[in-house]
Amino acid sequence: MNKGILLLLVVSVLLAACGNDGSSASETAKAEGKATVIRAGVDTAAGGSLQIRAARTNGDFEKKGLDVQLANFAYGIDTINALLTKQTDTGLAADYALLNSLSKGDLVIVSSLTGSSKEVNSLDYSEILAVADVKSADDLKGKKIGVAKGTVLEYFWARYFEYLNISESDVHYIPYSTPDEAIVGVKKGDIDAVIASGALLEKFKSIEGVHSLDKLSSVKDLNITSYLVADRQFAEENQDAIAQLIAGINEGIAYVKENPEGTADIAYDELKVAKEDVLRDLKRQNFTIGFKQQDYDHLVELKKYLVDKGIIKQDYDLDAKLFLEPAKKVVSEQVTYKK
Repeated sequence: MNKGILLLLVVSVLLAACGNDGSSASETAKAEGKATVIRAGVDTAAGGSLQIRAARTNGDFEKKGLDVQLANFAYGIDTINALLTKQTDTGLAADYALLNSLSKGDLVIVSSLTGSSKEVNSLDYSEILAVADVKSADDLKGKKIGVAKGTVLEYFWARYFEYLNISESDVHYIPYSTPDEAIVGVKKGDIDAVIASGALLEKFKSIEGVHSLDKLSSVKDLNITSYLVADRQFAEENQDAIAQLIAGINEGIAYVKENPEGTADIAYDELKVAKEDVLRDLKRQNFTIGFKQQDYDHLVELKKYLVDKGIIKQDYDLDAKLFLEPAKKVVSEQVTYKK
């Protein structure tokens, strides 16, 4: 082989290797006039990821050089499972499901998505519902308790039974995969009690005999937050794209807050959720972006609980699961956590 050609080949390989600096993939796509594809897992049952849907519908991602392809799953845990099997590049999950999953694969937290505030605590709108012959919360002992396995509902029930001084061994958990499955279970008598909120609350209450026993907020110090998660390799190789994804979601949040009616239209088009249900739910949601000190403190506290209870079998370093550089690029003022 001609020495000049060989030298050119070596230089090309070295340049390609040096170019892998964490944002090269998206920068290359941008330079070539191509959009960076991000396969984003979103939920349909636990809020519907409306800020992300709004950002895509309004072209916020497209303007930032992204082709965000949404993959629908019932719950956040399903998006995490899709991440673990490389079906998607990003997913989302509430704290409990997230912490349970971080030891199972090389996933990283890149931003918060929802949280509680002094004005908004979504648990004020989550209720314990039961069938007619369950007259009070104390009657739950020995009953069939519906729970979406792997979701934060497992944690909610555990904490609620602690609050009632009822052992979990004294109830029978009935797992379900989707809200529709739970509704059928209640109607058939296979499930005696569920936790529900939002549009699902009214659907369960429309079943004859189903009534409210309590609000989940009765349990002191109970909180729920959710987070945007990514495959580590994808995030590290596409830092600019992840940053733009976060920026787009931030614009989606602004749209949802300013245009509840338009958001309700998006929810109906994509999820067939009634407009009045969406408008009611939006008042109970606190969408966030970035990563604050209270996010970290909450995750540390919950992770300790899960480790102490033996729910997390293999402990891990939470700090090693944070990848906040992209968020710092676009919403630095909303990333207040410092190691």
